[in-house]
Amino acid sequence: MATNYPPLSSSSQSVCSPESAGTAAARSALARFAARPDLVREFLDAPFGRHSADLRFVLDVMRSQPTAGKWFTIMTKPYREWRAARWSLDGLYVAEMAPANFQSREDVERWVFKQRWRHLVGTLPKREGEDNA
Repeated sequence: MATNYPPLSSSSQSVCSPESAGTAAARSALARFAARPDLVREFLDAPFGRHSADLRFVLDVMRSQPTAGKWFTIMTKPYREWRAARWSLDGLYVAEMAPANFQSREDVERWVFKQRWRHLVGTLPKREGEDNA
């Protein structure tokens, strides 16, 4: 069951978007996957499943980015509630919390994946009848 979570405001995204040589290199490495909606769907269908080699490559690049400004997950109520948060630009404290609570670890991981995809690859491919939040 797909759950739609509110997107972040554009102003909050620009405040915490560190750009570095590493980010440029990651965008370059992931550019060839921008036209691969199958990879997005593969992750959204099974965030913790066995993934194809291409998706593993994408995830490795996303996860190897510097901590500064990166989205991550936090369990706020043991095994019942999760949130997504974003590190500050110096990577020392939480600068921003996502506007929604999530009832499963899978849902919060999907949300974080979408934010990282938008930051490094670009617009998420749309699936018929689905919101891209």
